[in-house]
Amino acid sequence: MLGAPFVIGARMMQMAMAGPQPSEKERRETQRMVAEKVAAAQQSALAFNQAMFKAAMDVPLAMMSANPLAKSMDTVASAAIKPYSKRVRANRKRLSK
Repeated sequence: MLGAPFVIGARMMQMAMAGPQPSEKERRETQRMVAEKVAAAQQSALAFNQAMFKAAMDVPLAMMSANPLAKSMDTVASAAIKPYSKRVRANRKRLSK
């Protein structure tokens, strides 16, 4: 959550500095950015579906506890966000060099 604004700002600055005719390196960075977003979205959807399936299987047991679905939904949300978080951390590290 804290790394995303840095990565967005760094990439926006790079694109602004490149102007209307970016170099080959800048075009590759833009292509990488798009490819990473597509891959993260695919991995997030898969992780979300797997976590939802597991949560659905756990519902009968969870119904016996005081707060049956809160933990399951937190697990689902965490699974869906994990692919994005991993990439944001890596991009922040790489772009801050």
